[in-house]
Amino acid sequence: MKTGHQRRGFFASPGLSRKLLAIVTGLTLALALVLVALLNWPLPEMPRPGITGEFLVRNVAIVDVVNGQTVPARDVVVRNGRIDSIGASLPGNGQGGLVVVDGTGKFLIPGLWDMHVHSLKISPQYTHPLSIANGITGVREMWACPALADSFVACGEDIERWRAGLRDHSHLAPRYIMRSSYAINGEQGVPAAAPAFFKARNADEAQALVAHQAAAGVDFLKTYTNVSAAAYDALAAQASKQGLLFAGHVPVRVPLEQVLAAGQHSVEHPRIFLFDCYRGAAGFRALPDPVAAYTINMRARFIDEHDPVRCAELMAAMAASDTWWTPTLQVLRMSALAGNREFREDPRRRYIPFIFWAGLWQADADRAVADARQAPGRDVHAELYRLAMDNVRQAHRAGVRIVAGTDSGDTYVFPGFAIHDELAELVRAGLTPADALRSATIDAARFSGKAQAFGSIESGKVADMVLLDANPLTDIRSTGKIAGLFFNGQYLDRAALDGLLVFAEEQAGGLRTNLQLLWGALRSPIVWAQAAD
Repeated sequence: MKTGHQRRGFFASPGLSRKLLAIVTGLTLALALVLVALLNWPLPEMPRPGITGEFLVRNVAIVDVVNGQTVPARDVVVRNGRIDSIGASLPGNGQGGLVVVDGTGKFLIPGLWDMHVHSLKISPQYTHPLSIANGITGVREMWACPALADSFVACGEDIERWRAGLRDHSHLAPRYIMRSSYAINGEQGVPAAAPAFFKARNADEAQALVAHQAAAGVDFLKTYTNVSAAAYDALAAQASKQGLLFAGHVPVRVPLEQVLAAGQHSVEHPRIFLFDCYRGAAGFRALPDPVAAYTINMRARFIDEHDPVRCAELMAAMAASDTWWTPTLQVLRMSALAGNREFREDPRRRYIPFIFWAGLWQADADRAVADARQAPGRDVHAELYRLAMDNVRQAHRAGVRIVAGTDSGDTYVFPGFAIHDELAELVRAGLTPADALRSATIDAARFSGKAQAFGSIESGKVADMVLLDANPLTDIRSTGKIAGLFFNGQYLDRAALDGLLVFAEEQAGGLRTNLQLLWGALRSPIVWAQAAD
């Protein structure tokens, strides 16, 4: 027979209950303190493992990106971070105290530029090491903040701090060649606390916005999907008065001819000709909400009612204009391959923070698969992707100027690695390896107005150079076969680059990084504003 104490059990003892409550309270407080510490403890700095000095690259084949050919057996001398001289490889070429790098059997290309990236507060732990490890020495930043501090998105002060860190060698990051304004998207995506002129709904707001961005030091205005045709013209006029470039999406209500006439410096993403070569484009733009109408069935109509004659006219007009194209083909490739198991299990996922991988990337891919099921009997995503590839081939042949950009960090667009994927996509679309390589080197420098100092291997230029194990003019995938990197007065050999990959992998899988990333997103005015639209 059980006693009363036994029947009441352990929790019937007031003394023990108070002790248990104290233990639970103490553990809860301890866990809270640990969480606070994890959220506020600074993340580790990226290692800077390069050798600083002056260098002699012996007996290397230089890839002449301007003329699309290799120049074999050359010595390249680097002093003070610049190419001092280039000459024939001779046994008697003195070393003069230079650090010698053997280039025998290797190929030297200019540093690669990714002309469409989005940086985060945690980019020093995420995108920067992956970019440097993949030979990316320059980027064009396509994100910004709307006159508000943000806990997730890299703002202008972050970019300027990273630029300064590169100058004084206190931080290793790609060169931020250009940085954009906050995306101008009409009523959409503007945090409530931001100045109203960020909506750019009329000429007065457009004038105020352009003046603000010019004072903020951005290099260009970024247009987005929902800008009205009238606001677009007002922005273009004000940008011209302020001496600012503008670039970005072709707004869905703005015909491509209007964009070309306005002198937009670049248009982004692979859909521009899919929209404008659709026979019903004018009616589509006139819909109350064209973005909402962009269903899988509407996309099927874009394919079925594609007008090749109209497309050829638009491509000729674009080739004659000052507007460049950044196709970012991988953003359509993701939807086309979302149901492919091998694609979904890419081993490079170890470099993606698991908050992104599990919370965003997998969900986006699942949505693409579900979306495709709404059009039984055909694979609309794959058809759109193939049509976009055809558009790139035709536009390139028509003379449209192309720069390589990746939309780095978008679903299944692996930061750093994506530049090699994009170059391969461009070749698959119909560019030669030489053309594709130009799009990430000399043409990217020309686009940015920096070809005098960057983009090719010539005496006097900045010595941002990638040493490859194979010839990219034979196989464009060779841009990923990196033996070493000369960057910002340093040389990083293969072991140093691998160290950056190890660091990036550790950060992507680290609890502290992911907690800070999640906490930053939850507190971000930009994330909340864009999620609401």
